[in-house]
Amino acid sequence: SVLAGRFKLTPELTVPLAEACHSLLLHGPWFFCGLWNGDIRAFSQEGSELTLKGHTRKVSSLLVHQSVLISGSVDREVRLWQMDPGQKVFTCTHTLSDSMPGPISKIHVLEGHLFVGGQNGIAVINLADLKVTKLLPPTKGVSDMLEFQGHIIVAYTDGSLRIFDAQGNLKTETKPLAAGPLLCLGGLESGPRVLCGHARGQVSTIVLPNFEFKTQFQALDGQKVDSILCAGHDGIFLIGSQDGSIQLWQRIGP
Repeated sequence: SVLAGRFKLTPELTVPLAEACHSLLLHGPWFFCGLWNGDIRAFSQEGSELTLKGHTRKVSSLLVHQSVLISGSVDREVRLWQMDPGQKVFTCTHTLSDSMPGPISKIHVLEGHLFVGGQNGIAVINLADLKVTKLLPPTKGVSDMLEFQGHIIVAYTDGSLRIFDAQGNLKTETKPLAAGPLLCLGGLESGPRVLCGHARGQVSTIVLPNFEFKTQFQALDGQKVDSILCAGHDGIFLIGSQDGSIQLWQRIGP
């Protein structure tokens, strides 16, 4: 709701979870939660609740590609899950562990390739045969990935950024940003801009498509910017704090 130019966010539903949640995905009628202990909790609009067991450590990233749920975990595995419509259960059909880049932090599909970001860089998997085709330097921690115009922007924990094409070829890179270690990325349609969330509460903005640093601002005092979500209209975006609070921002400008 909006009151005197300010937005108010009110929760509609609270879902209790047995463990801390580290990844969320809404796809069709299903809502998936990746938990600290490796479980994936699945909730449907029809009222069904399922637990997908397989991972042994926190599930850090979830996506759906061609009706297949793909999960990445700190246990250094990527798992593919398919639903049996008759039994109404999700079954793990493939487990990928060879040549993974350490504990996994983020996964993303681009043009038939699965980019797997981990503590030691990125592995590129051909989804046709589920084989690793490339290991992309540098061998340092990946914090987030963002797709833009057929390319993938990768944020590294040291504060640097790289852009790769769908085949994993490096197109451009930046030195570590002044605001320090990076935790998350958001794609803002206003500008357009890449929003970069930092470990010390700052947000940096980068102009697209020329990929130039624009500015930085202090969004949170003494807290990590754990997540950024862009609404997709009117320059509105949300910042999720380490302490569980949420801020709503709006970019005003050309």
